Amino acid sequence: MSEPLRILFVCTGNICRSPMAERICAGIAAATGVSVEVASAGVGALNGQQMHPYAVDVLREHRYDPDGFESRYLRPSMVSDADLVLCLAREHRAKVQQAVPVRWKRAFTLVEFAELSSVGSLDDILGARGRVDTNAEWLDIADPIGHPREDFERVYAEVEPQVQRLVEWVAVATTD
Repeated sequence: MSEPLRILFVCTGNICRSPMAERICAGIAAATGVSVEVASAGVGALNGQQMHPYAVDVLREHRYDPDGFESRYLRPSMVSDADLVLCLAREHRAKVQQAVPVRWKRAFTLVEFAELSSVGSLDDILGARGRVDTNAEWLDIADPIGHPREDFERVYAEVEPQVQRLVEWVAVATTD
């Protein structure tokens, strides 16, 4: 692959889960020399909002850069431009698939994609989708908004290993 893989993370308000995933992915990719373009958006986001203060604190605590973030409302062109759309919950995946039906195969939950990442290439993963119950609750990373800081730590603890698997997959998939 000559160009970096374009990954779009999607959640609801684009101030907690998806920006955390975006910044974790960017940080891990940079540290390991993996070429990706990462962005995030929210199915119900207001444009230009800052990341939630607890999300900022948690990212900084784990040495990821939260600076300069502004939320974005999910637009169909964002989905069309992405090679891979990784949603933080099934409801986001459904909205992405409704917004741009022609790109439905490229939309996964983050957990779903990480689970399938050992299958091989993106084509192999697309063909293996039936191995995961796409309606299973364990595919969702719960929204921490309105909850204490500990819930943002929980999101980090759930997102970081999944993103690590994603970046490892990209490193292999883009060199084959």
